[in-house]
Amino acid sequence: MNPDEFLRSIYLGDRACKVIVLDGWKKEVKIQIDSISRLRSGTWNYDENIHDGFLVFEGVDHISFDPPGIIPNDDFGDIEFLGFEDGRFTVMIDMGFCDEAGVYGSVKTKIRAKAVAIEKPGEEGTRIRD
Repeated sequence: MNPDEFLRSIYLGDRACKVIVLDGWKKEVKIQIDSISRLRSGTWNYDENIHDGFLVFEGVDHISFDPPGIIPNDDFGDIEFLGFEDGRFTVMIDMGFCDEAGVYGSVKTKIRAKAVAIEKPGEEGTRIRD
């Protein structure tokens, strides 16, 4: 399954970003989400929810946050597929943040990677790719 199709099969509405791991040695970005749902056979199957799962981007050579300096810690907006170039794809992920004073905002995170997968907590290294 290509990255665009894979990302369209994931539901992150009303879900929250818990952790972002930037691993320079492995060239990975792992985003932990409180619950990930998948679309299978044209219908949402919430029995397959992966609680505290990771959306893993592999072969990453670029990540940016706009505005810079803000760490996402709240809900997800859109995942916009921006296209392929030189064997990698680029996505823009809209994630929310809320600070101690209750001020809410949005962070657009751009990632350029070779592949994307889902990883269940406690099953590191075993990744869902289809």
